[in-house]
Amino acid sequence: MHVTSILLGVGTLTGLLLACWRAPQKELPAYLDAGFWVLVGALIGSRAGSVLVNFAYYQAQAGEVFQVWKGGLSGIGALVGGSVAIFVVARWKKIASAALADVLFPLAGTLMVTAWLGCWVSSCAYGLPSEAWWALPARDELGVLDHRIPVQLVGASLTLAFLILLELAGRRFPLPGSSALAGLLLLSAEILALSFLRADSTPTWLGVRLEAWGAVALLVAGTLGGVVLLVRGRHRDIHSTAKSMHHKGET
Repeated sequence: MHVTSILLGVGTLTGLLLACWRAPQKELPAYLDAGFWVLVGALIGSRAGSVLVNFAYYQAQAGEVFQVWKGGLSGIGALVGGSVAIFVVARWKKIASAALADVLFPLAGTLMVTAWLGCWVSSCAYGLPSEAWWALPARDELGVLDHRIPVQLVGASLTLAFLILLELAGRRFPLPGSSALAGLLLLSAEILALSFLRADSTPTWLGVRLEAWGAVALLVAGTLGGVVLLVRGRHRDIHSTAKSMHHKGET
């Protein structure tokens, strides 16, 4: 867990540096402060997600609910907690929530990369046993070594690729918030896809891991959010066009 904590610290620092690079320089202190509170929201959501998924265990071990240092964090929970925190903090700091989301999304990405790497070194979220040539030796939570699908390394690599692609796309996203929304959809789809390759034990519903259902819920919510963004963008364009024509008529 010590190495995992270091990796998460590196992910946090890297993400905050990227956020500083993206943020408007005149409002940098406000964005940095917002980033801190969004991190708090992500941590609360991550722990809450883990507790809900493993409710039977924590019901019997209630004293461990707040002992985050013992492990037990949820990627889906972190995305949900961070997203909710963005809307709350944006209203508090009087920052547009869409702009704040775009600035802080790299923080979610770098944390996800280092979280996958932390799972690799701490033998959590490990893959199914495999005899494929690309399978890698990895241990499970009991310390049993086997050749497995390298789920953690695939997750870290995919997340890094998404970060780079979204950064390169940058200005091609026409609407504020659309970059962060695209990132949320990509990370949710990644968690969903990789959940079917994981071998670590977890509660299921209808034979599907609970984090997979959480990812589906985020994909649905993200899609609805995309529709709202498009409608607002369309309304804004119509309003701008009408205002422009009105000014031309006056001249």
